[in-house]
Amino acid sequence: MGKTVRDVLVRTLENLGKKSFKRFKNKLNDWEFKEGYSQIPYGKLEEADEEDVAKFIINYYKEPYGIEVTLGVLEAIDERQAAENLRTALKTVSGCVSHEPAKREDQGAAAGGEQQTGDEKHFVDKHRTDLIQRVTLVAPILDDLLQDGLLPCEAYDTVRSINTNQEKMRALYDHVKSWGNKDKDKFLQSLIRHNPPLIRDLEEAKA
Repeated sequence: MGKTVRDVLVRTLENLGKKSFKRFKNKLNDWEFKEGYSQIPYGKLEEADEEDVAKFIINYYKEPYGIEVTLGVLEAIDERQAAENLRTALKTVSGCVSHEPAKREDQGAAAGGEQQTGDEKHFVDKHRTDLIQRVTLVAPILDDLLQDGLLPCEAYDTVRSINTNQEKMRALYDHVKSWGNKDKDKFLQSLIRHNPPLIRDLEEAKA
């Protein structure tokens, strides 16, 4: 069996050393998380070892947000080499490419290839409810996202195991909310490829 994300996180934390590992836990406790996510109670973190902290990160934040948080905390405590090593290691986890959060300069095209400005929502955010309720071919979309490196293996397997299309799409959106516009564009292209009538219908409604 190949390495998991948790294995790689454990190794990264073990390589920090005692002082840096303590700084990592302190910064993780002070981190400003996205809406819908909560802090790991410091009572749990204070005495936790590297394996415990890795487990908490995966349990509390799943993937890929747990990876994003870990990279952010490492860089915030000036452990940039550890962050770079983690990025490299994640590329080979279970044969999957790790998700790298989109940088600000990657924010870009909206639904029809038009540039978004200001606070304009991306097509997949604007039509979230309709897409969750009406997408009928979810499996090939998951395959595309796995291939593009937007879904790690564990997340892919989790979403695939859900029974209904609506629940699969709802679970998928837990990951979509952490993506930038460039990644959402890839998601949209997959939607267009596998559910074209629905996307045309939503485009016409938008117009």
